[in-house]
Amino acid sequence: MGQDLTEVAESLVGAMVAGGVRVLFFASGSDVMVFQEEIARREAHGLPAPRLVPVLHEAVGLNAAMGFAMAGGGVAAVAAHADVGTLNMGAAWHTARRCGEPVLVLAGAPPTAPPGTWRGARDHPVYWLQEPVDQRTIFRPYLKWDWRLSPTDNPGLVVSRALQVARSEPCGAALLTLPRDVVMARGPALPYPDLERLGLPTPTHPDPPAVDRLAGRLAAARCPMIVTGASGRDQATVPLLTALVEECGAWVTDTGWRERLNLSSRHPMLDTGPALAEADVVLVIDRHIPWVPDDGPDAPGPGATVAWLGRDVLVADIPVVEHPADLRIPCTTRHGLAALRAAVAATHTPATRRAADARLAEGARRRAALDARRDAEALAATGTPVDPRRVAYELGRLLGPDAILLDEAVSNAPAVRAHHRGERPGSFFAQSGSGGGWGSGAALGAKLAAPNRDVVLAAGDGFYRFGSPDAALWTARQAGAPYLAVVFVNGRYSTGTRQVSQFYPGGYAERAGFPGGVFEPPPDYAAEARAAGGWGCYVEHPGEVADALGEGLRQTHAGLPAVVAVRVS
Repeated sequence: MGQDLTEVAESLVGAMVAGGVRVLFFASGSDVMVFQEEIARREAHGLPAPRLVPVLHEAVGLNAAMGFAMAGGGVAAVAAHADVGTLNMGAAWHTARRCGEPVLVLAGAPPTAPPGTWRGARDHPVYWLQEPVDQRTIFRPYLKWDWRLSPTDNPGLVVSRALQVARSEPCGAALLTLPRDVVMARGPALPYPDLERLGLPTPTHPDPPAVDRLAGRLAAARCPMIVTGASGRDQATVPLLTALVEECGAWVTDTGWRERLNLSSRHPMLDTGPALAEADVVLVIDRHIPWVPDDGPDAPGPGATVAWLGRDVLVADIPVVEHPADLRIPCTTRHGLAALRAAVAATHTPATRRAADARLAEGARRRAALDARRDAEALAATGTPVDPRRVAYELGRLLGPDAILLDEAVSNAPAVRAHHRGERPGSFFAQSGSGGGWGSGAALGAKLAAPNRDVVLAAGDGFYRFGSPDAALWTARQAGAPYLAVVFVNGRYSTGTRQVSQFYPGGYAERAGFPGGVFEPPPDYAAEARAAGGWGCYVEHPGEVADALGEGLRQTHAGLPAVVAVRVS
């Protein structure tokens, strides 16, 4: 009796479902059309399948997959057509390398079977043109794992393995390249271990003697400081970090680069302390590059004890890192923080406890004064163009405690962070690298992962334009994932204006009006939103900002993605 034959795509999608993939962000292509058919087949037969979400640009798809994972949706997949569609992901590859979220990229590849031999074989001249020497080599620096499916592979096993590596700490992107003739082939269904059977690594615990040594230094410190990064990827770490900060009376800084909500945005010890150079003990938690190593005030002094704790304390994927450390403690951040907090509590003496409490009291006084000053400055900004601090202030007032804020405001990011009032873990996300254009796709993905929460993107107009926002807004409308984008429109790049002036003060470029750094008049982002089926509003006066933001959020509640573009100084 003959054995029933199945298409390879059936095993691919089945393993994705078993591995927890709930969403496939899909950009059309002749090599990835198998996913359209297989997902529709499974839905027609009542079988579980990932939701296929069409995207009009591959970069939006990859950024959306990251946003989906960031907001708690779990691992998402994104499909792209051959080398050209995968190249379209552009700077999103950089972000995927740095964001630490699991993503499965399914990149089609042209068939190599001669015409008329295999199903899906070469039947168009383009399939010769789309075959680079090694497609995976192009993207390998940004990947944690990659493979090209061959006719002899067990496809379900390959997908399970890809998800196993992508979802293991530190998480990252896995790329599976899929030649059309291979995925359209039919053969016997091979048994394979799913992700649960392959297994994910258990959490790693810190070395007890190292924890005790660090705890002793923190408890006795005159000026302990914690430099945060992305520990808030694990939302359970936020109360643990809060407990450690309050046990030590430690000042906390993100040194201007906040990737996640690691601690309440209004915690008394966050960004209220002295310069990093004054610290005698510095603890770096889940941060790639915590400071520029020089003799300035924003780097530890030569006599400070420096310790690193987290999932990648070597920052192993960056070739040369010269930042010093007296201790590097590799561990799952959740368990490291819990162990360190308990060790500090056991180490305290009455004198060190009083010193820690005094720092906490001082932090509370400084926080009250800092917030009052920032609010007063924002309210006093009544001129036009609108002061960015006024926009950030009104946005901070608008957002409820459950809202998700995505920050890609670049030069205006300090104002956005200063007025953010969020306390809930998983309520703040920002770029983990420098790949502009992350925000629109990430907002779309976050809204799909958290449909009952307000999702708001704050973006500088330069980075906003990089993200193909029209494509993201169209998908948001079609997929029922409406978010609000607040665009700070200043018609210029800080790299092409401020930095030019810094290195060439009074130079030719400055005197010529910064050609290449200024784009005036800027695009009408509100009109673009309306063209994509959303709602848009353009604001030029500070008195209009609050009403425009409120109306934009109401439009998202009614099901429309919304854009408020504010002309800022």
